[in-house]
Amino acid sequence: MQYMTESQIDSIATETGKNLAKENKVTITIQPESVESYWEGGINGHFFRIRTGEPVDVPQSLATLIAQSMQVRYESEARTRAYRKSGGKKVS
Repeated sequence: MQYMTESQIDSIATETGKNLAKENKVTITIQPESVESYWEGGINGHFFRIRTGEPVDVPQSLATLIAQSMQVRYESEARTRAYRKSGGKKVS
């Protein structure tokens, strides 16, 4: 297996940034979870730090990524709620 070099990683991030800049922008507001004042995430080496609770314009693919990650978070919490609430649950 060959490993990627730093320059190859940088070129991916640079290309991703260029492609993201060309995308249509959408306005989103990320609701803060507890005391989080920022949402942080990335797409193929291009990273974002977005203040929560404020409207911001982002590329469509980033908005989709954020929405999907929030959905997974909510579904995970809903599925594990019974286990957390009772201190565990017998699995048969």
